Amino acid sequence: MKTNHWKHLLCTAMLSLLALPAANAADRIGNFALLDTTGDFHQLNKYGYQNAVVIVAQANGCEANYNQHHKYKLLETTWKEQGVTVMMLNVAGESRDAVRAEAQAYDYSWPVLLDSSQLVTESLGITRAGEIVVLDPERLQILYRGGLDVIPRDPAAPSVTHLGDAIQVAIADGTRDAETVVTQPDGCDISFPAREMHASNTPDYAADIAPILKENCVNCHRVGGIAPFAMDSHAMVQGWSPMIRETLLTKRMPPAQVDPDINHFSNARYISTEDLQTLVHWIDAGAPAGDFATDPLEGLTFQEGWELGEPDLVVYAEDFVIPATGVIEYRYPLIDLPFEEDVWVKAVQFVPTERSVVHHMIASVVEPQYSREMDASERGEVRFLEGYAPGKEQATVFPEGTGVFIPKGYKIRLDSHYTTMGREVRDHTAIGIYLSDEVPEHEFRTYRLSHEGRSLVIPPGVKDHRMYASYVFNKEVTMYAFRPHMHTRGKEMRFKVVYPDNTTADLLNVANYNFGWQPTYRLTEPMVLPAGSRVMIDGAFDNSEYNPGAWDPTEVSNGGEQTWDEMFAGYLTYTYNEEM
Repeated sequence: MKTNHWKHLLCTAMLSLLALPAANAADRIGNFALLDTTGDFHQLNKYGYQNAVVIVAQANGCEANYNQHHKYKLLETTWKEQGVTVMMLNVAGESRDAVRAEAQAYDYSWPVLLDSSQLVTESLGITRAGEIVVLDPERLQILYRGGLDVIPRDPAAPSVTHLGDAIQVAIADGTRDAETVVTQPDGCDISFPAREMHASNTPDYAADIAPILKENCVNCHRVGGIAPFAMDSHAMVQGWSPMIRETLLTKRMPPAQVDPDINHFSNARYISTEDLQTLVHWIDAGAPAGDFATDPLEGLTFQEGWELGEPDLVVYAEDFVIPATGVIEYRYPLIDLPFEEDVWVKAVQFVPTERSVVHHMIASVVEPQYSREMDASERGEVRFLEGYAPGKEQATVFPEGTGVFIPKGYKIRLDSHYTTMGREVRDHTAIGIYLSDEVPEHEFRTYRLSHEGRSLVIPPGVKDHRMYASYVFNKEVTMYAFRPHMHTRGKEMRFKVVYPDNTTADLLNVANYNFGWQPTYRLTEPMVLPAGSRVMIDGAFDNSEYNPGAWDPTEVSNGGEQTWDEMFAGYLTYTYNEEM
């Protein structure tokens, strides 16, 4: 009896040990960013104003999520007022439409983040839907990973759980020396097919990685390019691989990304889920070289000069010396044109001498008498021709049957914005103009929809200051492109249309606006909008300490031309289907 008694106590003790959580120094994680089912952008470290972020792993069809829904609500209401944010994370890589339908059906009231690549799910160590992860968003630490209800540390206090303890540590700002508590969760198993495939067959640098980099990266990441380092060998890529991984998982690269579920844009620099998984898993494996006779990234050549051949006319911006440091005021040189008759432009290309200092240029067609000293009402007609912005190396070819009209005697006005780079350089940007042999059927037009100047008032410290503007087209139009423009406090901007019957549709969602990348997003398939359609821009600014671009988050920000001022504009590019 005594022997059996001790066996029983030993078994009980072993079971108790198995139930206790594992505790280690708090695991560090990399920063990450994802869109949710509504297209909103969520980046972990931008929640640094919160004490903790609680992630609930979700998968469609998982009974654990359904059964514990009421407990998730209790979790949120218990901690919300103490600086704790609750979110869901779809961990099964399911489509936005499917996840959104599930969230609506079961009344999930939290943002549901979409991890189509499962790379964030992998980085958090999640293995099941229904699992809970508690994060310190400022220090990028995992404080807890496990079940929603676990064995209490103190049986005399059953209301206390390891999950609650972890949240309490975050609220008390005790996370610097905290431990990551791990418990065994209940829930629904999930599979990681890409991870399993790459674990058994590591992606090959020459065969798998180099082609992705050629397609997405090296045009900027090359000697003389605008990017900070050149991807011109395996050694360079391997050396920069931690940074490459971080920029991929925070969606900073490839640049100029837009919401992939709203329309399709020919220049939005999409990267496929498969390519993203291949790159990150290769980096996680140590970025191995593999076997190759010749490095496929060495000795690459790039298109230089005139992409479409010699232009019909080349005009030049100022021959301007940019100092090593300091602030350069916007410049507005006028360029005379030699045309002795009306002409139509079919394509334009900008070729800067020094790409690194040209932040942007906008070329407009203005009347012969134009002067900036004139009152705005006296300047006459201004037609948008084309612009240049970082990463926009290619010629702009206007759609078939369209062109920009330049009447005889008109001039080009350049809006030139230069930035310093630490050494004195000279720029003499060339602008190549290609003329149409025939009068096109439609005039290619651009409308600037904006609020600016002193009417733009962004309060200090605000993380989500919203602004709106709209324009009604009184004729049927074909819409070709959109461009949002804000400065460094710009957070996001959406373009929407309200049709005459009051139905609505999203046109473009730039969910994570970046002042450094301002392309004109060109629709792969142009859209026809009927007469009476109202196009709206809906944007937000972040003038808080959590936005590095907020020059002084303790001060009000107003509209103005310089980078430390702000702008709010949406460019709409279109043709009238019946010319007015």
